[in-house]
Amino acid sequence: MQISSILDIVDGRLLNHPSISFIYSIKTNAKRVKEGDLFIVKNDEDITFAVKNGAFALIVEEKIDIIDNEIAWIYVKSIEDTIKKLLRYLLSNIRLTAFYCNDVSFELFKILKKPTVHTNIKLVPKDLSKFFKVIDDLEENDTLICSSHKDLDDIYPVNFNFNTKAYDIKNLIEHSIFETTFSYKERYFSKVKLPSLYIKEFLDVYSFLGFDAELNKLKKFTPLKPIFIDKLINHTDYGKTDKFLLAQENEELIEKEIEYLKEKYKYAKILYLTTTEIDDHKDIDYTFINSLSNLKSFLKKIPFNGVYFMGVSFDELYDQVSIEQEEPSLI
Repeated sequence: MQISSILDIVDGRLLNHPSISFIYSIKTNAKRVKEGDLFIVKNDEDITFAVKNGAFALIVEEKIDIIDNEIAWIYVKSIEDTIKKLLRYLLSNIRLTAFYCNDVSFELFKILKKPTVHTNIKLVPKDLSKFFKVIDDLEENDTLICSSHKDLDDIYPVNFNFNTKAYDIKNLIEHSIFETTFSYKERYFSKVKLPSLYIKEFLDVYSFLGFDAELNKLKKFTPLKPIFIDKLINHTDYGKTDKFLLAQENEELIEKEIEYLKEKYKYAKILYLTTTEIDDHKDIDYTFINSLSNLKSFLKKIPFNGVYFMGVSFDELYDQVSIEQEEPSLI
């Protein structure tokens, strides 16, 4: 691609008069830069490394010291907008089918999609800068799946809503709020590690994948995934105790999941905790604690069956309760 074309696409301005007039590929990770690449600078500390690796051009958001006048230095007002403009240009030359979906469906796609089978399905990462490494592998009639309607509009305007179907679910058995059995048409799903709240999203993705996925991978699905704990608030095996923790960092799912818990777990005591401020309009009776590191000492003092932690990820909460604490000695 010619440097002059890049300037037009991103509405950029050359900061020097380079001898190089073209680039071969686009990178946003300095470690992946090869000779002839255009490097989009998100961190100034990566500039020297990218130049040493052979970058032919760099796009910067700030006017900086030029360390190599042979290559092109392009100034833009916004790196984020520049990434979208470049992606839109590159994708405009390929015939694709593009869908936007909700966050739950997107996570299920990441878990259930088989890399060697569903090669025509490409997931658009939440960080669009990481999508450039997928561009070279795109083929005509591939399918894009994106969790942001706005981002997809910006890079591939002809797109469709993925979550539009309705399903006639039969023989639903809720073994717990975390595990269900059900049937859809001629297919029977036994004791699937999935709350009934998300059956629709599961069928959206599973049917789109041609009912070809390893369902045991649903154990990686984190929305409403329980972390069972013992009396010392240490992590223990699945279902070994009647106490559990849940975590949700996606604000768009919190209200929906709390309503589900209140409906399905009416006679148990669930605490709602957070270390960050949440939307007061959600009408949630929650308790604020200063830090996750205080979680164990806090929970040992109060009775509960379950804890729903808002504003933290499953991995963060799991790591915290995996720090073993022993029963205090009487000696």
